[in-house]
Amino acid sequence: MARILGLLVVAGTAALSVRLFASGLHRRYRVFFIYLVFATLRTGALGAIGPKANTYEKLWVLTEPLEWLLYALVVLEIYALVLQDYRGLATVGRWVLITAVLVALLASGMSLAVPSHFSQSRVLTYYYVAERAVYFSLVVFLLTILVVLMQYPITLCRNIVVHSMVFSIYFLGATVVYLMLSMFGNGAFGKETMDAIGYALDTITLAALGTWLVLMNPAGELRKVRLRPQWMPGKEEELVNQLNHLNAALLRVTRK
Repeated sequence: MARILGLLVVAGTAALSVRLFASGLHRRYRVFFIYLVFATLRTGALGAIGPKANTYEKLWVLTEPLEWLLYALVVLEIYALVLQDYRGLATVGRWVLITAVLVALLASGMSLAVPSHFSQSRVLTYYYVAERAVYFSLVVFLLTILVVLMQYPITLCRNIVVHSMVFSIYFLGATVVYLMLSMFGNGAFGKETMDAIGYALDTITLAALGTWLVLMNPAGELRKVRLRPQWMPGKEEELVNQLNHLNAALLRVTRK
């Protein structure tokens, strides 16, 4: 079962990569496209090696930081696309996220004075703690993006709205799984529990890939939508003015 799900994940990421490239959307969602190619190659290589092989952990250790970096860059790309008409907010947000990740990594490094006794190796202990810091920072930033979309009447193409929503749900689900592993370590779970966690993660991934494949297409670049619900009539102009004033103020600060 696990092998079948793994093959489906590899096939799904490969299919979405080809879809973005063939439709030309890889030029607009460049970091996301790079992440998909990386995920296809990495997942395929790890699946081919198998978790029992000695080289499996080495490959995982070497490639995991690259995945963290690509996750951060995808989040920054989504943020830039959402606020593409608000350069001041986008610039400040980018620096806030970078600072938050660096501070979180520094704090997690200090916490290694008392490593988790559940981890199978000291290397995995370092990775679990760093992963928890990076993921927590990105989750907070993703939630911020969703709040902005829900609060302000920003008109975007359907692809950006779908992409931000699907990636947020996917990343939040994956984060819950990884946080469980980072907090308790592999040794805290039996084989059946670890298998169930793996199935859950693959299911979340496949659901996200399926949604991207169905809804993310060239037509979605032309259709304009708003995520904010229409239950506050009369507030639209006020909220737009708020956003414009804030953006102008931040733009002046960033240019100094």
